[in-house]
Amino acid sequence: MNSLVLRKTALSRDLAGKYAVASARTCPLPMQKPARLRRKGPVFWAMLALVVLAADLALALLAWLAVDLVMS
Repeated sequence: MNSLVLRKTALSRDLAGKYAVASARTCPLPMQKPARLRRKGPVFWAMLALVVLAADLALALLAWLAVDLVMS
């Protein structure tokens, strides 16, 4: 049992040393916006606005028909 404990301790030290050295070598990257947000231009936002406007008009039409159905 002592041998097993010593092997685990040695393995832990080896792994800790390896990861400590690997993390010390990496330099922190500057914060950047994701590429997908930078590529979306005004055309995308205009199309999104038109879709929202169309959905709003469709809901208004449904509400109009519902009120007309209830009132008549």
